[in-house]
Amino acid sequence: MKKINLIFIALLFTSVSFSQISYLQYRHVPQNDEAKFVERETKHWSKVAKAAIDKGQLAGWTLWRKIGVTTVDAPNYVFVNSYNNLNQLDDNNAWGDNLSALGAVKPGDVETNSFTTLTFDYYIQLEDFVEGDYKYCIVNYAKPTDVGAFIEENKTLWKPFHANNIKNGNGMTAWGMASVIYPSGNQDRFTVMTWDGFNKLSDAMEQLRFTPMSATDTDNPWVDILSKSKMNDILPNGFEYRILYERVMTVE
Repeated sequence: MKKINLIFIALLFTSVSFSQISYLQYRHVPQNDEAKFVERETKHWSKVAKAAIDKGQLAGWTLWRKIGVTTVDAPNYVFVNSYNNLNQLDDNNAWGDNLSALGAVKPGDVETNSFTTLTFDYYIQLEDFVEGDYKYCIVNYAKPTDVGAFIEENKTLWKPFHANNIKNGNGMTAWGMASVIYPSGNQDRFTVMTWDGFNKLSDAMEQLRFTPMSATDTDNPWVDILSKSKMNDILPNGFEYRILYERVMTVE
């Protein structure tokens, strides 16, 4: 998308290429317009994204659809534009430079801004990940009391735990973590995020559903890792949101 007609974003949900910087654009699409929106983005604007990637103006582009409805006007799609570094953000004419990729199609005939709403957007920085392919993604939005402590525990404690589960084929197929660059401040929605990738919807739902645990259940690996975690202090209120998304399309 280009700024006049369509604005793409970047999120860390890319499955193969994990870029350092991502621009996340959260979009609300009315239910009656979803089919038109998805067709225009995947059939036409993905070509513009691919041309920008081929020229080195982008590292990747992904479109995600939120599973379920929280509130009527909440964002239900997320665009993800990925960049190799902050300097790549300075080339802000990536979409205008590559409109020829649309071919004979006029930009105005396939625009999506007129019937959708940009609810908010974020710039984020990749902190760590366990690479893998995934169709579904649980994104855990958080506001820890100490961002540094949150990132450190996730790197040293939770990443090895998730990597072992992914290796053993326990449903999760990928994991990652990022911190927010912008916007920032006490009133921000979240300051960090982690994400858990899955190839089956049932595996993602299994991760989300409540499962009783006992401190004496030594066979449950979650009991052991929770006993070592300091997240109750770092994240006393838990995650702000846990949202499940489905991948619509990725261009790399």
